[in-house]
Amino acid sequence: MKGLTSLENRIEILERPMRSGIDPLVLALETLNDNELGLVTEFRSLINAGFLPEGIATMMTPDAYVVALDAIDKFTLELQRLEAPVRPKRKGKPLKLPVSVYDGAE
Repeated sequence: MKGLTSLENRIEILERPMRSGIDPLVLALETLNDNELGLVTEFRSLINAGFLPEGIATMMTPDAYVVALDAIDKFTLELQRLEAPVRPKRKGKPLKLPVSVYDGAE
């Protein structure tokens, strides 16, 4: 179990943004494929034209509308992950559990 925890910590460190000056918006956009980018662009252009999301749902095919909303959610989650502050690693003593009367001694 200790090896698994160590591996999870290493993966978490590798998944952190490098903070090398690259805009998190650019990094989050790179997670979307060309199809998702096209659908999000179409969705945003319809929103900017003044249409309501309910109206856009009837203008786009149902599959395209769902993919566009999923891509927006995917982008939002990735952006939140990239912009999250890096928490300092806490180190402390392991907790000691109190000795119970019912530890098998009867």
